[in-house]
Amino acid sequence: MAASQRVVFGLMYRLGFTPWDGHPLPAHLRKLIEGDSKLPPGRALDVGCGTGDTAIYLAQHGWEVTGMDFVERALRRARDKAARAGAQVRFIRADVTRLGEYQLGEPFDLVTDSGLLHGLLDPARDAYVRELAAAVRPGGRLLILGFDEGRRRQPRGISRAEVERRFADGWDLLGSGLDAEASRNSRDQLFYYDLLRRPD
Repeated sequence: MAASQRVVFGLMYRLGFTPWDGHPLPAHLRKLIEGDSKLPPGRALDVGCGTGDTAIYLAQHGWEVTGMDFVERALRRARDKAARAGAQVRFIRADVTRLGEYQLGEPFDLVTDSGLLHGLLDPARDAYVRELAAAVRPGGRLLILGFDEGRRRQPRGISRAEVERRFADGWDLLGSGLDAEASRNSRDQLFYYDLLRRPD
């Protein structure tokens, strides 16, 4: 991730201006974790975890969870929230574009992204896809949540066409669409992309 983006997000947390906090959990995430065809609990990675809501939710449903973010202030809040909730989550300061540099253990069964990819610049998006290809086991899932491209100035957003293009090698897009539960209003719509790491 670009150094300028790190500075901006760090400043926003310092000022307490974090409009991405407080979104309800995506309906599609709840379906994957609690639905009729729910995934069996395994190892999960929450990239860009912020203050930890998704990571804590996964831990409360039996997953072994690592939450990662590059803003230490966000991670401190996440650790406090997890402790209050009685949830066991490993929170680390890390950069998704350099996952291979961290001691993350075996590949993950599930990776969740609640608004990270849609704000990255193109070089970081390239690295994101490359790093997650190595971090997700064959048959594992990646759930991305983000704004559609062109709907707002910042974050830039991401389109289904770009997701399909970037993840064409080694991934299958199982589903995508508007996630009404996570969207606050008609001008603030969030879309999900549910990807399967293609088995070898």
